[in-house]
Amino acid sequence: MIQKTLLALLVLISFKSNSQTLETVSKMKSDYQKCLDKGNNMSGCSIMYYNQSDSLLNVVYKNLKERISSKEQSKLKKEQLEWLKKRDLYFEKVYADTKREGNFKEGTRDFEMVVFDEKANFVFGRVKELIKRN
Repeated sequence: MIQKTLLALLVLISFKSNSQTLETVSKMKSDYQKCLDKGNNMSGCSIMYYNQSDSLLNVVYKNLKERISSKEQSKLKKEQLEWLKKRDLYFEKVYADTKREGNFKEGTRDFEMVVFDEKANFVFGRVKELIKRN
């Protein structure tokens, strides 16, 4: 819990210092790739990348919500709830597809790495959508 809180705080600080632009996402992706390139604990890299995407999504959503009217906030909330449903379905599909493809054995670090990578990319897609609206 403390680790996730610290991660969220670091993401928030990073996000604020980068003027809330798509450069933040690009930097996170670059850092993620550097982590993977080391070849050590690659599943840990993917989990961290996913956690960053989730934390950044929360920050971007809150920042956008603060800048719009109450009517627009209601629309945004409804839209976000719909997106969360799509996200959950997508996450289930990613898991099932990765398992079905059989390239990685379920429960292994490689399997976990692939699943979290896909999850993070999906969430970062939403982050980019919201950033463009800020």
